[in-house]
Amino acid sequence: MVKYTQEIKRKIYDCIFSKENPLGQYGEDKSSENLNVIDFLKLIWDLPAMPSKDPRFKNAEADAIQHMINNDDWTLEDALLKRFNLLSGEDKYFTKFIEAIVSPEVQNSREKIDMYVSSINQLLKTVGCELATVDFINGLPCYRLMEGLGHRTIPIDISPNSIPIFVDSVPDKYPAFKLTKYEWDDYGYKTRYKLFYYSEHGSYSYIGVVRILCRNTENTYNTLAGQILSLGEDYCSLGSEIYYYKRIKELLGVDYKNFLHAMRDAACFSQICDDFRESGGFQHSLLRETDAEIALNNAIYVLAGYDTNDPTSFVFKSDIPYYKDTLIPIKFDFGRLNNVCNLNRIIALIGNNGVGKTTVLSQIAQCIVKGQSDRFAPHIPIFTKVISVSYSIFDKFYNIEGASFNYTYCGIQKNDGVLMSQEEQISRRRDSLKVIEKHDRKRTLHEYLSMILSKELINEIIDDNYTFIEKNLSNIHLSSGQTMLMNLIIEIIAHIRQNTLILLDEPEIHLHPKGITVIVNIINRICENFASCCIMATHSSLIIQNLLSKNVIILDREPDGSPIVRPMRVESLGENLTTITEDVFGRGEFPPYYMRLADKIVKSHDDMDKILGAIQNKDVPLNMSLRILLEKKLSKND
Repeated sequence: MVKYTQEIKRKIYDCIFSKENPLGQYGEDKSSENLNVIDFLKLIWDLPAMPSKDPRFKNAEADAIQHMINNDDWTLEDALLKRFNLLSGEDKYFTKFIEAIVSPEVQNSREKIDMYVSSINQLLKTVGCELATVDFINGLPCYRLMEGLGHRTIPIDISPNSIPIFVDSVPDKYPAFKLTKYEWDDYGYKTRYKLFYYSEHGSYSYIGVVRILCRNTENTYNTLAGQILSLGEDYCSLGSEIYYYKRIKELLGVDYKNFLHAMRDAACFSQICDDFRESGGFQHSLLRETDAEIALNNAIYVLAGYDTNDPTSFVFKSDIPYYKDTLIPIKFDFGRLNNVCNLNRIIALIGNNGVGKTTVLSQIAQCIVKGQSDRFAPHIPIFTKVISVSYSIFDKFYNIEGASFNYTYCGIQKNDGVLMSQEEQISRRRDSLKVIEKHDRKRTLHEYLSMILSKELINEIIDDNYTFIEKNLSNIHLSSGQTMLMNLIIEIIAHIRQNTLILLDEPEIHLHPKGITVIVNIINRICENFASCCIMATHSSLIIQNLLSKNVIILDREPDGSPIVRPMRVESLGENLTTITEDVFGRGEFPPYYMRLADKIVKSHDDMDKILGAIQNKDVPLNMSLRILLEKKLSKND
């Protein structure tokens, strides 16, 4: 049983009541006949069975009605803390209080539930427990307090599998699945099963061969028996051919993901694949046949009903905060990601502050991760992973979680919106370096770090075996820009996989012009190597100078404040930075400083030789644009 400290109870209580309307549907109108504050209290205490402290009333429920509704002389805090002793009473009532606050019965939105669970779990860690998903009601997760940390919770977009799976035994309830050993030895691994579906007694159909791998053993046959609803976290499975996935979709329809999640399927859930892919059992058994590798790479497209050869092109309907009249459509066309000659892997969103660039990126991440297909046209894009990268203290990428989709946030914020300490950032970097070593990407990391750090620095932190020596970082000096770039590259190399969407927010922060150009080059190379793509939100004309105009989207505002989405008016690739800046941001209300300076110089001198003598820096030649500008202004004065 969970044992709280008084300090933790108070912190959780204060955290909950720091949010707006924590009682949700029960707090909107305390005098309502339906779902009032008294009903909320009854979720925690059995008020009708508790005695009254006022001789006029028969029970505690009548007490509460009199003082909270009729007389309105008890505040909610009076009732919780003074009358019913929430903080000083039995722990079981505090547990009921927490579970009620995050329940679908109280909160009617997934966002509010996620917000409370994330905040409360941060505090519960100190007493070794957490809120974990146990069920869903109308698509909203139900949480229970559980002792211990790291419980396997069912993702928000997945419902628990309700169809029993019988292992080497005949089903006695229907519908049901049956797994039968297919005696086979893959280089010592015994993982192969035949899967059948029983719609009713005596009526069954063959689905296909599936291999099920159990961690830390070569023989899965010895670990599975009887009747189960799902495999544990030490398992993963993979169908041996595409037909296996087609049959499951035909039989289960929209519920196919629930069953495949229960089977810990590596093709449908790339995070599971990433956890097992480097193991010997995965390589030598699950991927032994060519058809199985084809299934691993293509099943998500088949299940979604898409052609793997289709270009990655979609329209995202964005909810711009300052313009609530309608969703704003923005088209992204990355072409065919598996084409090595693809020139469209990076798309930039650029515009003034406040036009919604970061909002668009965070909404794209949110909607892909949580499967909000209505925000995309013609359909939600198929990516195996989304990585959000932001080093802004204001980003909103950190709190996208809870779904089965493979999502990674790389930034400086924790799940509760608090900035990470330097020690926490170092710890995360070490974890990422372990992942790089696990996936045998040390040489790749060396290649890209060599593009931003000198050979001397590289030799200090990477040894002859391409191993990153974390402790040596304390012996060298890196600028803030170098540190940011190094961390960015480490995080992306650690977490990227084939067909990933990278969302990169303002990569120019802390970087000098050369660093900005280098990061565009590195991101493009990484995307080429992993058949992936990237959307950058930026203010930098240098980034735009490195991209084709068709891969630049300008966000702007009309005079009335309504948003504009438009393309470049000039070809941006290799264009003059002034031209790009004027196309994107306009000339502005005030002329550039160099124009004012040119006016001053021309007014003070009456011929070109004197002008050149006044401004020329020793042997540094004037650029042609400046010479033409000065001559033009001089001729006007004449």
